[in-house]
Amino acid sequence: MIRRDDGGHFLLIAQHDHAQVAGVLAEQFGNEHFAKPEPQDKTVKGVSLHDCGWPLHDDEPTLNANGLPSDVFETTRPVALKVWTASADKASADELYAGLLTSLHVLSLSVFATSETSFAHEKFDLDDPHERFAVLKFQQREIARQEDLRQRLGLRTEKPLHHAGLPKEGMQRAEDQLQFNFRMLQAMDAISLAACCTKPPMSQTQDVFRTPGGEKVKLSLARRGNDVLVDPWPFGVDEIELQIPAARMPGTTYASDDALRAAFASAGAEVLTARVLPGRG
Repeated sequence: MIRRDDGGHFLLIAQHDHAQVAGVLAEQFGNEHFAKPEPQDKTVKGVSLHDCGWPLHDDEPTLNANGLPSDVFETTRPVALKVWTASADKASADELYAGLLTSLHVLSLSVFATSETSFAHEKFDLDDPHERFAVLKFQQREIARQEDLRQRLGLRTEKPLHHAGLPKEGMQRAEDQLQFNFRMLQAMDAISLAACCTKPPMSQTQDVFRTPGGEKVKLSLARRGNDVLVDPWPFGVDEIELQIPAARMPGTTYASDDALRAAFASAGAEVLTARVLPGRG
């Protein structure tokens, strides 16, 4: 759940809705300076499904330590591992390639949550042996999932794929394409968060490839009102209008999870409109 401050109210935006917004962006990715993702439909589906396990939490939201609706960047380790696993499970059941992209995404989130980053994120304490064991167990499951999905998709695994131990013809191209698609997913995730959150949680994306195996760049992000400015511009249209479902609630503390859920059930539904526009340097 994203908790957005808005004039004395909270706008609560479900994570899966945020991911659907990222999918809308992914559909438009590609122009004379950036290649399109391939396979396009399966990659866009992966972007759209990368948070599809979050209804396990967002349908019954919880409070943070201060009595406020818990924001995604305040997610506790038990909730995070549950929804991340569910996201990879659901996406893999829908489409194998989308599942692989989602698994790569949730595995990367677990790394961010256990290391220093330059941007806002969940943070887990690996000095706690219970936390460390749970995170390592989750990571091992996702690594095993990725190996299984790679084998089923005919992609490289860590094991030699033929007698010389080198990639078969076309394997490196497929691997470069997968990395291109995954970095694009991360960038669309960041742009969607920049549109959904109170303010952008990061000023630039991680590296994005212009072409598979090609030059890497970071996309700078800024907000102007509700609009997000992106530079360099990676899309094939001049601007993208986003429709973001949200629930408006009083911007106050709540006595318990049950009180929050009762207020959430009666919250007014609205649609936040935002545009993604070229930053023009």
